[in-house]
Amino acid sequence: MTTMLSVSPRTLIEGCFGSDGTAALSTVYDLGLALGLPEQNVRLTIRRMQSAGLLHQVGRGRGGTLVRDEEGARSERTALRLLDFAFAQDDGRHPWDGSWRLYAFSIPEGRRAERDALRTALTDLGAAALTPGLYVSPHDLGSELSRELGDAVDSRLASATTRDLVVPGCQDDSAIAERLWPAALVIEGCAPLDDLLARMQVEPPSDEIGVMAAALRLSEGLDHALRVDPLLPLELRPSPWPPRRTRSDFMAAWNRLEAAAPGLPVFADPL
Repeated sequence: MTTMLSVSPRTLIEGCFGSDGTAALSTVYDLGLALGLPEQNVRLTIRRMQSAGLLHQVGRGRGGTLVRDEEGARSERTALRLLDFAFAQDDGRHPWDGSWRLYAFSIPEGRRAERDALRTALTDLGAAALTPGLYVSPHDLGSELSRELGDAVDSRLASATTRDLVVPGCQDDSAIAERLWPAALVIEGCAPLDDLLARMQVEPPSDEIGVMAAALRLSEGLDHALRVDPLLPLELRPSPWPPRRTRSDFMAAWNRLEAAAPGLPVFADPL
């Protein structure tokens, strides 16, 4: 059964920032109502994002403005790097070199927070656990791990590269990929976005608020899909690979929306 997508208040807020790093609260609240998000929920999310150092508010009420802070800009840049990589890989611009990357750490119980940060960073980047404290990925994650963890990467994380990874019960690299990152889970994660794309073909938006709402629903759908997609090289996935087609359909729909209303903040390049 397909999961119906609903836009989160955070996606709404982030989608209202223009290229100057600001968002008008009147736009945030009007768009939220169009998406069925009560103003109280949006206000609560703004407060939480402000406490997290992602933004701050200037002025009060609907006449106020949200300003993206450096942590918010950094988070946005990280998300855009992931998207750029996904589409570049789909286009064949990141072929696999055939090497597996191994990452290992052993951190005592007394430093649990540091251990959890390493584990979270690795799994967020799509690495899978082979054993406790040993993770594997077909991608070189070094630069992204350094951005996320700083000095902890050099002081706590050991790494190696191999073309001879052996996983019990797996006969080749594709079997290893299926064991560690099952294709069915990734394809299932694309189902809500596939459903939304099909409905947008039948019911395209007719005004600017509708265009922004549709764009944010698309953004939520893609984010939902990417949360369960480790973005393995296409060489390790069945061909044709359905999520690749889903992302292509997403980009076509996004471009149609932008062509209909190119000046909207949801289409602005971030700082």
